[in-house]
Amino acid sequence: MPKRRYNLESRRRQQAERRAGIAAATARLHAAKGVIATSYADIASQAGVSVPTVYSHFPTQRELLQGCTGHVAAVAPAIPVDRILGAAELSSAVELLVTAMEQQHLHFEPWLAKREDGVIPFLAELSAGMRQERTALVARLLERYLGRAERREMIAGWESVLSFDLWHRLVRGHRLPRAAAKRILVQSLLAMAGADPGPVSTTRPRRRA
Repeated sequence: MPKRRYNLESRRRQQAERRAGIAAATARLHAAKGVIATSYADIASQAGVSVPTVYSHFPTQRELLQGCTGHVAAVAPAIPVDRILGAAELSSAVELLVTAMEQQHLHFEPWLAKREDGVIPFLAELSAGMRQERTALVARLLERYLGRAERREMIAGWESVLSFDLWHRLVRGHRLPRAAAKRILVQSLLAMAGADPGPVSTTRPRRRA
């Protein structure tokens, strides 16, 4: 390989690693104190680079947030859509869905709990996109288990029950155990669908003597 080409590839790799390091540092700071309270100087210090270096990779707040949220989303637990839609019955699918959403809420909680999507347009757009994804999945699930029909109100209700805000209010606001919150969410979804909520397997295993 010619030396010049090797140097260019090495430089590109270093730039990509530096960009990823800045995005990761930004994510840590945003989780700790929020977007508004985080300055470019804070990010530079956390990432071990200069302020001009941060600006060279992320000239605007939108670009910085795109890099930061992309870094966070890349390691988020995936929603097992195929398993959910392949469950034998609606109640099983709902339990899988609620469990998967809980894992995502736990992952994104340090950022979502800051409630900054009300003042930062990019975060508002991101929140809207997440709502649309939940809505689309709910529509597919209801069609799969209940058949085709107009269910706009039910879909809206399900999406709201699955939102971060409700989960966070139950677990952090009311300080309910996560198992209790899961039971409430599962039973609420099944009740809206006209299905028998029944008992939900959210009990913790007994401790050994």
